[in-house]
Amino acid sequence: MGLYFGFANPIYHFPPFFFLFLLGLNRIALDSDSAGQVFVRSWLATGLAFSVCLYWIVVPVHQFGGFPLVLALFCPVLLGFCIALFSSAYALFVSTVKKSSSWLLLGVFSGCAWSGLEFIREYALTGFPWFLAAQSFAVWPESIQAVSIIGSYGLGMILAACGMWFSLGKVKSSLLGAGVLAVVLGYGYLIPGKVLETGQARFLAVQGNIDQTLKWEEKIQRMTIDKYFNLTLDGSSRYSPDLVIWPETALPFYFQEATELSHMVRNFAQENQLNILTGSPAYRMDPDGVGYSLYNRAFWIDADGFVHDYYDKEHLVPFGEYVPLGRFIPFLDSLVEGELDFSPGTQKTPLTRDDLALGVLICYEIIFPNLARQRVAKGSNILINLSNDAWFGSTSAPEQHLHLGVLRAVEQGRYVIRATNTGISAFIDPGGRVYKRTGLFEDAYISAQAGLVDSKTLYHRLYWFINILLLMGVFVSLFIHYHNVRSSQK
Repeated sequence: MGLYFGFANPIYHFPPFFFLFLLGLNRIALDSDSAGQVFVRSWLATGLAFSVCLYWIVVPVHQFGGFPLVLALFCPVLLGFCIALFSSAYALFVSTVKKSSSWLLLGVFSGCAWSGLEFIREYALTGFPWFLAAQSFAVWPESIQAVSIIGSYGLGMILAACGMWFSLGKVKSSLLGAGVLAVVLGYGYLIPGKVLETGQARFLAVQGNIDQTLKWEEKIQRMTIDKYFNLTLDGSSRYSPDLVIWPETALPFYFQEATELSHMVRNFAQENQLNILTGSPAYRMDPDGVGYSLYNRAFWIDADGFVHDYYDKEHLVPFGEYVPLGRFIPFLDSLVEGELDFSPGTQKTPLTRDDLALGVLICYEIIFPNLARQRVAKGSNILINLSNDAWFGSTSAPEQHLHLGVLRAVEQGRYVIRATNTGISAFIDPGGRVYKRTGLFEDAYISAQAGLVDSKTLYHRLYWFINILLLMGVFVSLFIHYHNVRSSQK
């Protein structure tokens, strides 16, 4: 259960438990007699571990997707065993090089393999970089300050390397592992991270806590915007925010259309002189005027009631916002909200006005390191995450989602503001410290100052160099292994 307790869960989260998971995986790789044994044992063991940790997938699939509970229970198992293929690949790698590497190099090579596979997981099969090694320590923000230099994958390399040295059971290797961990995880306690802020703005994040099963019903739509109006009026009267942030699809109707509800929202912004960033579904007609494309959009409504700018979600959730190869597996259409698949947006530039340059990330876009990096590379001085974690109920998923936002804040040296429908809404500083947050399933708003930052972290500047270097470590270790094998055969 090292993986379960090493990440956010409903019982007890203690990051060092992650090393128990690594210890078990490494022992399988080191003690098994054949590659077949390594693969089967590691795949079964880690597949079960990931399946347990992904238990929360049952909630959206069963409650909102309409799948029978018996079938829904297979979904976390399916995804868990898919992720386990990467840990099995790691175990196979270790079993391949274990005899031809010294204990020192075995730790280094193992670390490179682990982080290289985490990097690949960001892109393989649409990407799902969840349960990263660094994510387990995000609850202790001081311990992850090295992420601003080497990124989440770099910290994962160090954790995996130390995990291997501990697994070898040698005094020298264990002392080295403990020493490296003390330096890397203790770095943030000794040298607090600081960023140069070019300005500050006050934000108000509003959490409407709208029942996901009801929010799309026409009779609930008016109640929804009334709730957001009331919470916003209360919060803005107390804090006078520069920008109000409502969650993903906070407006459960097509705001772009000239309807009564849309006019109410525009008038509300104008009458109260508020800038509002809010989520809403949107569409664009095809040139032929017959078909259209559907988007998950964030609208910036200015204090005059006009749409100042908007952002369309770029990285869509497979089987949630679209069905990959949907025409070949039409029975999965029920998992997609609405009648059509969403289309991905293409805009990576920030939404700007005066000093604000908002890098918008909708829902699980925050889990992808390169998406956050792209926002900053285009000039974003703050990252805004609109999400709707109501899909996951009272599970550990919202907390795990928050921890991935913590990693993005440290990697990019940016404040991150999360506005979610049912929680967890939060303000995160560039050091990964959550300095304001809400609970789950409560009507709430939070307001705070957040700095605007133009400087870039070392990790941001060296992103591709660092990740390519980690991948090269895998190939170098394999080259050394085969060179040693050939030399011994002569």
